[in-house]
Amino acid sequence: MADFSFNPAAANRASHYYDGHDYEVELSALPRTRAPSYATGNSAFPDEDDISLINDRKSSKSGLGATERVVRVVSQTPTAASNRQKRRRLQGWRFGVACSATMAFSVLILNLILAIVAAVKFGSENGVGTAFTGSCATVNSWATWLHIVINALSSLLLSASNYTMQCLCSPTRKEIDKAHAKGDWMDVGVASVRNIWRVRWTRGVLWWCLALSSVPIHLLYNSAIFKTLDANDFIVATVNSDFLNGEPFYPFYPIPPAYSSGYQETGTPKGYFNISNVPALQNVQSFFAPNYQNASAIQNLTNSDCIAAYGTSFISGHSHVLLITSQKGNGSNHTVFSYEEIQTSSGVGPNDDWICTDDQDQNYGGLNCDINLARTNAQSWTMYGAKIEYCLAQIAPSHCKLQFSMQILITVILMNLCKSACMFLTLYRQKDATLVTIGDALSSFLDRPDPLTKDRCLMAKVDVHNGPLRWRASGVRNTPNTKPLPVTYYAPLRRRWFAGATVLRWCITMGLCTAALITAGTLLGIGVGGTQTYLSGQSVFSLGFGAVDSRSLIDVGLPQYGASGLLSSVLLANLPQAIVSFLYLTYNGLFTSMLLCHEYSKYAMDERRKPLRVTTPHGQQRTTYYLQLPYTYSLPLLVASGTLHWLISQSIFLARISIYTDGVNSDQDDFSEVGYSCTPILCVILLGTAMLVFALGMGCRKFASSMPVAGSCSVALAAACHPPKHDEDASFLPVRWGEIADVSGEEDEIRHCSFTSGEVQAMTPGRLYAGSRQDVATASDLRRRHS
Repeated sequence: MADFSFNPAAANRASHYYDGHDYEVELSALPRTRAPSYATGNSAFPDEDDISLINDRKSSKSGLGATERVVRVVSQTPTAASNRQKRRRLQGWRFGVACSATMAFSVLILNLILAIVAAVKFGSENGVGTAFTGSCATVNSWATWLHIVINALSSLLLSASNYTMQCLCSPTRKEIDKAHAKGDWMDVGVASVRNIWRVRWTRGVLWWCLALSSVPIHLLYNSAIFKTLDANDFIVATVNSDFLNGEPFYPFYPIPPAYSSGYQETGTPKGYFNISNVPALQNVQSFFAPNYQNASAIQNLTNSDCIAAYGTSFISGHSHVLLITSQKGNGSNHTVFSYEEIQTSSGVGPNDDWICTDDQDQNYGGLNCDINLARTNAQSWTMYGAKIEYCLAQIAPSHCKLQFSMQILITVILMNLCKSACMFLTLYRQKDATLVTIGDALSSFLDRPDPLTKDRCLMAKVDVHNGPLRWRASGVRNTPNTKPLPVTYYAPLRRRWFAGATVLRWCITMGLCTAALITAGTLLGIGVGGTQTYLSGQSVFSLGFGAVDSRSLIDVGLPQYGASGLLSSVLLANLPQAIVSFLYLTYNGLFTSMLLCHEYSKYAMDERRKPLRVTTPHGQQRTTYYLQLPYTYSLPLLVASGTLHWLISQSIFLARISIYTDGVNSDQDDFSEVGYSCTPILCVILLGTAMLVFALGMGCRKFASSMPVAGSCSVALAAACHPPKHDEDASFLPVRWGEIADVSGEEDEIRHCSFTSGEVQAMTPGRLYAGSRQDVATASDLRRRHS
């Protein structure tokens, strides 16, 4: 049975110092001498009897002693101590990294299973496998849902990787002391690239592995599964009704005078085309003649619908087409008035030149055939002088495909494996007691104050380089300024959240996000203009959400055939994914900086004390399973990031084109394109703008108090942690920042502030703070100047 002594009256008097919340006091939290500090390089967990200390500061008005200590002594069995150690290993950042590693490993197993099943069940040819062939609507639906899953998994990987990277770049107290001794400083509580060059090299290697492995994932993952659009080669012929009745067509048909040059064939009468040896045209007649009234095989189209159906880059759903005219030729067997074979080729722009053949001398004719204008004049449509009455189009089954790339899947799996390995290595090899949150840093500096930062209690992050509290000694390299000058405190001013992040961070984040939105808006305008050319009375936003459409393809001169064509299209289609991932990290870092300062400012609120929020709690310290970004912000940001990635996957995507001739496909003719969809691009712009406005709105909020904005700067945090000598256990108790009460009875012209578990008082405007007693003369001179 444990022996302890407890003073109820003292506990009651201590309660008014807390912030109104109930905090559980872990009786085994402190070792017999001191709780493990972040001052050393390794964490230590006690194996013997523990003592829990609660300092009760009595009111100065009570007339009693300054401090009364309540001591509880708890004896623990080895089993209890072992269980406590296991619990602590799953607290704070270690629990977060464990969850991240488990999450990454689960995604790895899922990717591996899907890749094996796809390879075994569907196989692959030249690294590309086909999971489904059929209706384009079905393919679009499957592709949409699969990309939702892919983007959810990639967002989880990004979040887990970002969490672990922030833990890896978090400094130890030893590394901070080393940096301070050189007049340098380190970031605490945020993902910091500058810390990478100042932390232990093994953590730096793991950090870079996690960072570099993210690039292939975001460049390739969304194109592991892609859609394929079918495109049919076809024959277009102008015929009369005798052709449909099976009448033999005359071996020659006349050439309009405007097109006679360059078309003459040897042995053909002057002014005529020779079609006597065209078996393809004979095959067309043998199909249409018995089936032209069969609605399941032949579709009767008006002139306008015919122009719309065949005025696209890739003909899908239809094949050969007959343009029916009532004109009678010269001779009883003259049933064909024009004939042309249209072959699909890579590139952007419909194969619609033939539609405007008789109008090439008009504004909408020739190689710049205006489909909208052609449909407007559809009633007067002519082909080589023959007036078209209607069209008969052969119905062709859909051959859209849902395909996957084994090379991309393998690359993603390898990068996923790298991330999982790095996270598990971080979890089991990282033994250093790093300062992950500002609570960790404050606890360490309160437990062992940094002598180099003494007498600079009003220091903010902006004072590192300039001002009377500047950190680096003037004119001396690698030397801290240990003699800061006193400063005059003016009327309290509550800064806005904008001050939580540096001007550079704000400029980079806002500038890059704004540039991305402007670029997206510009590309949307170009896409709408280019696609609208092929539409008549139809909005580009009605073409489908993320659907492959031959009228919405990007042509930038990249290779299109073979493996090089597939790879170049994949990289172009997924480049926005990598850009948005980088923007998310900067956006996340901006919010982390602001919320870090918001939490810090709460420690100076009137009449409230708060225990420190640390990764491994002792005494009354609080624990947490997140870093500096609370779940109320991190989860919505994660959802927004995943939504953005999915919308981008529907905005710009890989589109493979398979060419069919009379229903037969040749894989050698397949080529790769990059398609776009205007509707999801508009959604991306709207969501991105909303996120940008939200960040600016949050920046307008005010901090909870007027204490200096230390940010993530280790020097400013250390400067705020020089409590009175008698307050040796402050780090384990609820604390508050403010002017330290004068217990010496001597009036000091220069006052100081600090975090402390004892009493503090409001700062006095016009009084000098910081500096040392040796600078009284200088301080007086400064005060006279200010007055």
